[in-house]
Amino acid sequence: MDLEKLKQWMEMAQKYQNGNFWDAIFDQFMDTPEQNPQKYPMGSKASRPSTKFPLADIYLTDTQIMVIIELPGLQKEEVQLSLSGTKLLVKGISNKPSVSGSPILTERHYGEFERVIELPEAAEHKDVQAKFVSGLLFVTYKRRYTRHENIPIL
Repeated sequence: MDLEKLKQWMEMAQKYQNGNFWDAIFDQFMDTPEQNPQKYPMGSKASRPSTKFPLADIYLTDTQIMVIIELPGLQKEEVQLSLSGTKLLVKGISNKPSVSGSPILTERHYGEFERVIELPEAAEHKDVQAKFVSGLLFVTYKRRYTRHENIPIL
């Protein structure tokens, strides 16, 4: 089985698995050109697929939670966002640009993508705001519980 078919199989299998099951399985067997320069000579087409796409950061303040999702080259119309409790689903299609020539290095993700991001606190759809700016999707919502409340023990 060639590497491209294996990659397609892994992407399909990932859609039916939760978390990073397949990434954890195959990460132990894969390496990068930086880790093993003898295996990947200069100009090699081999590259390691990204383990997560799209990349995301989560920030927590006293009053709100902000998720920043990196979607380079996409427009807001190409992205769908949905929410279920503490699970934020982002999905869409990243189209490959039409460029002539043979690729020397391919690290960017193209095609359909879907990622579930586990939020630190549950949110309701009506409380979530999303804004797309320069390839970054900012998702924010107010925290319901901003401080711990003591409970007396009887």
